[in-house]
Amino acid sequence: MGSDVFFLAEFSDGAPARSALELAAGAARIAGESGGAAVALAYGPGAAKGAAGLGAHGAKRAIVLGDDPAPAITYSGSAAAAVKAGEPLVVLAPATPNGRDLAAALVGLLGLPAFGPARAISVAGGRIRSEQGTLQGTVITLSEPADGAPSPAVVLVLANTFAPTEPGGGQAEVSQAEAAQTPFGAAMIVESHAEQAAAVNLEEATMIVAGGRGVGSEDGFAILRDLAAALGGAVGASRAAADAGWVPYQLQIGQTGKVVKPALYLGVGISGAIQHRVGMQSAENVVAINKDPDAPIGEFADLFVVADLFAIVPKLTEEIRRRKGN
Repeated sequence: MGSDVFFLAEFSDGAPARSALELAAGAARIAGESGGAAVALAYGPGAAKGAAGLGAHGAKRAIVLGDDPAPAITYSGSAAAAVKAGEPLVVLAPATPNGRDLAAALVGLLGLPAFGPARAISVAGGRIRSEQGTLQGTVITLSEPADGAPSPAVVLVLANTFAPTEPGGGQAEVSQAEAAQTPFGAAMIVESHAEQAAAVNLEEATMIVAGGRGVGSEDGFAILRDLAAALGGAVGASRAAADAGWVPYQLQIGQTGKVVKPALYLGVGISGAIQHRVGMQSAENVVAINKDPDAPIGEFADLFVVADLFAIVPKLTEEIRRRKGN
């Protein structure tokens, strides 16, 4: 078992995904603890040209699996060969659709232990240690490979577990992965659909206005969108609101949705159950508006406004616009 930290780096439209930049920073930090180097397994359109640029975000080396717009799982043979040859301490994979597919293929092809989705990762005694929520987020567990377990471990990493570093001037040493057979080589993209812009930007938004059951209807989200627009932020939702069909599931925040880390999280009509809290508890500032004074979100909100959201939100939006001069 080595000390390097491998990470999956997805490229799209010629640029690395945010998940790639997050994992580059995380891999560099963990590699510093283990005495190794951060190594990217880059794939997707633009990977061949852009892999070297990951050096500015912490990667020392980058192995290009391929740069075709093919399903990520088709690169599993080359990824498995690179992992087997490199013998890293751990392989970090983003908890995205492509990241999950490729990570699962690696686990199956190489018979590796898997952990996650993790929200914190560290090295203890030369072993990788993963922290994740279980029982719908009500229990936090620490896991590490058992004695004699195959290596490396594969850890699925939640979004915003690591913050991308400011780009430096370094360049990663780039090499091409050797072609390898995979049982998933016939996979193809039959149809694709673009997410709404707000959904795509949710995990990167610095301001989020999220609505829950208390919003009452799809029409009720209109005032939340106005407030988010005034703040220059994005709209999110609890699972209850998504299940009701008021917003698309791409906007769901929580244990079974997205994990966000904004500077301001404004929860409107959200009770704040533990399943939702898991997805937003890293927000720097939490403001809640709820007419129920006993709502759980009041226990951890920095500011808790007990009031009717339909009386407060429009006035708040108006005041923000007035102070901005428009």
